[in-house]
Amino acid sequence: MTDERIALARPWLGDEEQAALSAVLHSNILSRGNALLAFEKNMARLAGTDAAVGVNSGTSAIQIALEALDIQPGDEVITVSYTFIGTLNAITRAGATPVLVDIDPATLNIDPKRLAEALTDRTRAIVVVHLFGRPAPIDEIRRLIQGRPIRIIEDACEAIGARYRGRPAGGLADAGTFGFYPNKPVATGEGGMITASDPDFITRCRQLRNQGLDPLTGQRHPTRAGLSARLSELQAAVGTVQLQRLEQSLNRRERLAEAYIERLSTLANVELPAPAEANDRISWFTFPLRVIAAERRDALRDFLAEQQIETGLYFQPAHHLPPYRDAALRHSLATSEDIGQRCLALPLHPVMDMDQLDRICSAIVSFFKR
Repeated sequence: MTDERIALARPWLGDEEQAALSAVLHSNILSRGNALLAFEKNMARLAGTDAAVGVNSGTSAIQIALEALDIQPGDEVITVSYTFIGTLNAITRAGATPVLVDIDPATLNIDPKRLAEALTDRTRAIVVVHLFGRPAPIDEIRRLIQGRPIRIIEDACEAIGARYRGRPAGGLADAGTFGFYPNKPVATGEGGMITASDPDFITRCRQLRNQGLDPLTGQRHPTRAGLSARLSELQAAVGTVQLQRLEQSLNRRERLAEAYIERLSTLANVELPAPAEANDRISWFTFPLRVIAAERRDALRDFLAEQQIETGLYFQPAHHLPPYRDAALRHSLATSEDIGQRCLALPLHPVMDMDQLDRICSAIVSFFKR
């Protein structure tokens, strides 16, 4: 096989990132400097919030947000099983009990009807995942919990730049959280961000990311032990450059997703992602193809690997993973089980070109013709 390997994900990096890194190195300030403040300001603007707090990962962002909302041991936090395990790890590390609910078969996001079944007097928060960059139905969730002391955190780690009914992800709830791993549209290597408008909440987040002390106010968190979860100046500088080309990155991703749908739409063996709702925007994190026959998903993956095409198994439902096999379930997770067996993530990133996409689609068509 002479064809070059097609990666599942690749960051879009250039000379601008190198210049930004060089500027930080020449400043001799590697932590808690102007680069971080600028990145936080730009992220708050993107999310439509008053402020943002940079941290070392998306998982830390969720954990710190939960702790800053005073989620306590024994409190129940509802989320989905069909997500990256970091969502659940953050809930557990915050001391809360994760309660897992099923997803909508079309959107793969949390199913509000199933969420309603899981609410109890111990429910204190819901972590709403915008899976694969598709906005979850926040307004419907708000109506379900109206009048209850329940907070909502957006896990927007896969959804930077997404919009829900014209409003940006990260500014739709009590707090938004983002991640900047190299497979994301904004890639800093490692890193995360919390977005919100409540100044007291923001202060608590700054305290918790820095061993409990917020240097900007000189205040220490009164009850919670802090973490060492700061975002470095180097990462923040790269993040600001990445934000400047985010719109270009999202446009390229959208074109690739549209091309996948066009080229694979005649295949009877697969299900394609649903179109975005009116006034919504999907921030395409990957292309989640669903193989109709579960037993053929892994065979397709092996075949594509032979063609030097990388794919991903996003995701195995968390209740099948060792830490969460005894997690609280309020109903059957039949859709999560089904999608977990049939979903295959195809390459989708701004460094990809249409020739590579055509090669991927041709290989998929060839597989199903065998």
